[in-house]
Amino acid sequence: MVAFHASALDGVARNPALPTPLLLRLLAFDGGGDGPPRHALQRAGLPQPAIAVILAHPYPGARIEFAMSTRAEPAQRARLADDPSPKVRAALAYGPEWRDPRTTVAPLPNDVCAHLLNDPDPSVRTALLNSPHLAPSFVASLAAHRDPAARRSAARAWQILAPGERSALLADPDPEVRRAAALWECRRDAHVTTELLRDPKSAAEATWTYPSQSTAGCTHSTRTCP
Repeated sequence: MVAFHASALDGVARNPALPTPLLLRLLAFDGGGDGPPRHALQRAGLPQPAIAVILAHPYPGARIEFAMSTRAEPAQRARLADDPSPKVRAALAYGPEWRDPRTTVAPLPNDVCAHLLNDPDPSVRTALLNSPHLAPSFVASLAAHRDPAARRSAARAWQILAPGERSALLADPDPEVRRAAALWECRRDAHVTTELLRDPKSAAEATWTYPSQSTAGCTHSTRTCP
């Protein structure tokens, strides 16, 4: 019965002409412990009263759905940056799980990303660094970060890094940072490719990404920043 009601209410939530009072009632629905209908939480153009209800919703899953909405404005989602639940903050840090290459998800503001990168919970920091929705300018700003994981992520912005930043990452004291940097630099430097092929941890990836030239250049298939 609960599943039936949840499905029916999700259909109601899809109505683009849904009045705000009814939307607020949907957001208050607990779904038998499963929270409000998903489409009520991820509607486009949510009015401020609805956003206020979601941000203060007692069910963390509702806040997670909003944190990962492809339709909410980044500034709206960013209001969850200090949510009491690390699961909600991690969902915000990673962003929408959106795989359609034709659609670009607007990134969170850089200052919000910096705030999340200093989160006391490591799962939040990890989620942020693995997010495919970070602004290239923010990723590039991590090149000199104290955390090796952040510097490793900076390699994703290789094309816009300054020459000195590239050189620093290629000579980083952390071997994983050096490897990440080399897998980008090898696309234009055959010597770097040769060094990668000598390393058992890097050889497989270097060869797999460019099998036709195992000793003279490679291309790295990891996605760059949006």
